[in-house]
Amino acid sequence: MATQSTIPAPIMAMPTVVVGGPTGPSGGPTGSTGPTGLATAFTGPTGRTGPTGPLGTGPTGSAATGVTGPTGRTGPPGSAATGPTGITGPTGLTGPAFVSATTFAGLAAGPVMGQSGFITDGTTGTFGATGAGGGAVKVPVYFDGTIWRVG
Repeated sequence: MATQSTIPAPIMAMPTVVVGGPTGPSGGPTGSTGPTGLATAFTGPTGRTGPTGPLGTGPTGSAATGVTGPTGRTGPPGSAATGPTGITGPTGLTGPAFVSATTFAGLAAGPVMGQSGFITDGTTGTFGATGAGGGAVKVPVYFDGTIWRVG
C-alpha cells in the first residue's frame, strides 16, 4: 500500500529576470534594450514664506524703502468700513409736486407751518406782509404757523 508523504515539496528557486539581452562577444552585436521605466516626477507642496526683513531704507541711489506691515483682518461677509446707519427722520408732507393757483379763500382750511400756496387775488406783493384776498395781485404765500404771509 502506498503511503502519502507529509513532507512538503521543496521550494523552487525563482528564475532570474534579465532586463535586456546578454552582452555578446566583444566586438559583436549586443542584445535588445529592455523597456523604459516610468518617468513621472512629483512636485512637493510650496514652502512657507519666510519672515519679513527689518524696517529700514535701502542704500543710497536704490528704490528700496521701509517694509510694509501685514494686512489687517478682513471683516465678516457683508461688512463695510462704515459705522452704523443712523435713524431715519420723519417723512415730510405729501401732496402735489407743484402748487395750483387758487384764491385766498381756496387755501387749505387746516394748514401746517411751512405749507405754501399761490393766490390770484392777493392785495399786496410785499414779502412777509399778511396775505389777504380781494385784490388782483398774483403772489406765492406760506403759512407761518399763525397766518398766511406773502412770500
